[in-house]
Amino acid sequence: MRPSEELEQRLLDEIMGIQVIDVHSHVPWEAPFARSLRDLLGYHYFTELAHSAGMDRGVLDAETPDEEVMPALVEALSTFDNTVQYSWLIELARELFGFQHRRLTLDNWEELAEAVVARSRRAGREREIMADSGIQKVFLSNSFDDDLEAIDPEVFVPVLRADLLVFHFPDREVRRSLEKVTDVAIRKGADLREALEKVFRRFQGSGAAGVAVSLPPQLQLFPVVEGDLDTAVGKAVQDKPLSSDETVTLRCGVLFALSELCAQFELPMQVLYGAVKGAYRHGVHQGKDLLQAGDTLRPLLPLLNAFPQVTFCLSVLSDSQAQELASYGWLVSNVVVCGHWWYDSLPAYMERDLAARLQSVPKTKLIGFYSDMYK
Repeated sequence: MRPSEELEQRLLDEIMGIQVIDVHSHVPWEAPFARSLRDLLGYHYFTELAHSAGMDRGVLDAETPDEEVMPALVEALSTFDNTVQYSWLIELARELFGFQHRRLTLDNWEELAEAVVARSRRAGREREIMADSGIQKVFLSNSFDDDLEAIDPEVFVPVLRADLLVFHFPDREVRRSLEKVTDVAIRKGADLREALEKVFRRFQGSGAAGVAVSLPPQLQLFPVVEGDLDTAVGKAVQDKPLSSDETVTLRCGVLFALSELCAQFELPMQVLYGAVKGAYRHGVHQGKDLLQAGDTLRPLLPLLNAFPQVTFCLSVLSDSQAQELASYGWLVSNVVVCGHWWYDSLPAYMERDLAARLQSVPKTKLIGFYSDMYK
């Protein structure tokens, strides 16, 4: 072995020994690990690729039995076995379930399916997986009305996912749920802020690590005048249609209120930026959002400038924003650079962007890659 190879191996051994914290996931704390092969292959990375390569998305209907779903999904794997996602699948099958084959096929998938079921019956399975993976804790994505008391604090860290609050407050069910969990009758902007503060107090009491929100690239951000927010909230709670300007006002009002509370409670805000929701309407479940290459982070500046005391952990979706994000980490004191998100979470992009970040961003402002996992 050459000296350079020895050094590389030593560095890799040291890195692999580090216990990591996964700062963004969608793991359901009440069912955190796969209990079936369908749980694994149903992850949207795999279903997106399968559907893109020609599999009928109707196969994935919840009422379709496993004996139909699994062969269709396994057969579709052969169409994208060139991808890193496929290699991830084989690696986890080997490392977590003892799968010995190099490929998952129609001839051997039942072997893996049986192994998944068998290992799901082990006591403390989630801790076993985390130990094998070198993961110390996993951050969650919790709705404002989630039950937080039953979450195991030694394994999981609550994070308030704010998308429903920012974008769907006019929905009657969302609004009523917020009123129920906070015991606040919301009629105007001040009521909404009171309800949000009660949500924050409950989350902070449960050891929450912060707030996370996904923002589209076209979102306008600006401080909202109190009277305008009262008008928008008042119409929303009366189930009256909002104009486009009132919709933007309400969204900005909620987002700025959340940022104010982040400052008050000294919590960071993780911003996942750039997804155009529902862009591809024929996609599979969780596979309809796309990036819009060439977008800039400039729409975030009103938020970053308004709350210099709040730490914003930024992730982007588009490779075209990679240098811009590194520049924000370089210059903007309340921005830390956080991982890669979704379509940007590929080794070809990650290797180059990590090198650029290491060369340009203070080491205290670098957060590593996260899983975005659902199990």
